[in-house]
Amino acid sequence: MIYCRTMSAYNTIFDEAIGYYGLFRTSQAKGLGVSGSAVLSLAKRGKLLRIAHGLYRIDKYVPQPDGLDAYAIAVARVGDDAYLWGPSVLQAHHLCPTDPAKIYVATPSRFRGHLPQGIILKNGAKLRKVDFIGGIRAQSAGQAILSSQHIIMFDRLLEAVENARGKGLLSEAEAHSTLKELYKND
Repeated sequence: MIYCRTMSAYNTIFDEAIGYYGLFRTSQAKGLGVSGSAVLSLAKRGKLLRIAHGLYRIDKYVPQPDGLDAYAIAVARVGDDAYLWGPSVLQAHHLCPTDPAKIYVATPSRFRGHLPQGIILKNGAKLRKVDFIGGIRAQSAGQAILSSQHIIMFDRLLEAVENARGKGLLSEAEAHSTLKELYKND
């Protein structure tokens, strides 16, 4: 009987998690009527992989070919209001070369948890305009370019503006104002 309840719990979690890189929070499971003890039971049986406190991934998830899984995990580790920031937005959109070993995540609230090496956190960063990259909350391309000014070389940021305009991520007016701001701050 317990097996049936946990399998039903797994199916409920699976249906929710499959839409977001196989990830889900314990709070989401509780909102779906799955108890914390059922989540722990599934994790002990290997049906769920614990990523961080209160964050799990389903066992049957196949990483996506778009390469955004690491970004989704990094943002989910930080919290519900977290988002992809600066150079990582440029990298996810393939706008210019960046350091692939670093994932930049920002949050308007304060995060006090431990993050693995390679995730760079910017606490207290307010998001002016929410954008999404493959379902992951992110800065807009223009904001990301301007946020990356002291991290990425100026020539690469100019390349990012051109590529963003070419991909339709920046309008002509947005590209012009972004360039104007870049040159002002250089």
